[in-house]
Amino acid sequence: MDIFKEKRYLWTAIIILVLMNLTALTILWLGRPEGRGPQGGPQDPGADKMRIQQMLKKELGFDLTQTEQYLKMRHEHREKSRHLEMEIRELKKEMFDEVLQENPQPVLSDSLLKLVQEKQAYLEQLTFQHFLDLKKLCKPEQQDKLKLLMRELFRQNSPRGMDSDGPPPRPGGKLPPPPPQK
Repeated sequence: MDIFKEKRYLWTAIIILVLMNLTALTILWLGRPEGRGPQGGPQDPGADKMRIQQMLKKELGFDLTQTEQYLKMRHEHREKSRHLEMEIRELKKEMFDEVLQENPQPVLSDSLLKLVQEKQAYLEQLTFQHFLDLKKLCKPEQQDKLKLLMRELFRQNSPRGMDSDGPPPRPGGKLPPPPPQK
């Protein structure tokens, strides 16, 4: 009798695991639950706009005019960036498709790589210009707040164990010795 009970528990466990796998696959196939973005934040553009407005008002003290100007700048920057990122993705695809050819041509790959580098550099310039425009939008007292906010954002987005104000730590967490004094 115990053998049948053990198998019943085994079959119940297997059925539960199969249902959990099917649920996970369905979620992956159909996408995220409604209203949530990639990081769990709002996916709705209106909610995103409100979140940005609140952050700008709280962190930088932006007024309504500054916020609207920034949202317009941000939209333009995102459109240009998305376009460039799509171009970069296509060039990379072409470059790696060349690898799969029977007789790959390194010259073609090198020229595609150069184009990717140029577009990536332009994307970085666009981002730099975007932040310059944001700085120009700020009043003098807001520029100090922007400086602190950007340092905090860069610190949060730096690789683990890296401090943006100094050299990277050595393995084991020890910093390199200071340069000799002359």
